[in-house]
Amino acid sequence: MRKIGLTLLIILSAAFNIEACHFPEKEVAEVDGIYYAFDEDGWWVAGFKQEQDSIVLKHSVVINGKEENIEDIYIGYPMNGRTTASPKVLVIPDGFKNISSLNLPRLENLYIPKTVSRTHDICTCVYANINCENLKHIEVDKRNKYLKSVDGVLFSKDGKDLYLYPSKKQGEAFEIPKRVEHILLGAFDKCQLERIYFPKSKKEMVYYYQFGYDEQYTDAKEALESMGFEDTEKIKFIGR
Repeated sequence: MRKIGLTLLIILSAAFNIEACHFPEKEVAEVDGIYYAFDEDGWWVAGFKQEQDSIVLKHSVVINGKEENIEDIYIGYPMNGRTTASPKVLVIPDGFKNISSLNLPRLENLYIPKTVSRTHDICTCVYANINCENLKHIEVDKRNKYLKSVDGVLFSKDGKDLYLYPSKKQGEAFEIPKRVEHILLGAFDKCQLERIYFPKSKKEMVYYYQFGYDEQYTDAKEALESMGFEDTEKIKFIGR
């Protein structure tokens, strides 16, 4: 029954265009090489003008002569013909509350402050909406009450939810901590791991869409095999 419910969530998530979760932008402004977009909910970070090695965002920005407090980051797929550059390092300061969408192909290191509580938008709550194929490490401020990073992997603060294993994180094997109760969709998408160890007592946690989701695959096992986890050979069960 649980898998059926999760499958329905996947279908519902896929049915929405990821951009539809933010109202169509009404205005775009560029300040110091950073694009900001505006709708009924205010201004958000929408992209970058040129590629840089590192970018440190600002919570308070003057846009059109008015000081605005920016709380959301929504860097999705190209909108209205506009593409975005990508830094290798992105530092998010205190004051930001949401990482609603983050699609940065060159990003390697992400720094999340104590004030961010959400890493998805309202339509994609079943997975962390951080799609960065070269991501190696996620660092979370230790004072954050909602999230934490353990050796660069993103978890909920209580450790019960595993949100995201960076795609290019070094290492051949990863052991699921015993405290983990839920693994979000796409948590291991495009990961470089050779083996993932699950506690035997939590076999029910293994679900194909944790390893990625592509709507071209209608069968979950086929989707898993396409990502190198053929016949689940890379998934091992240990302990109790």
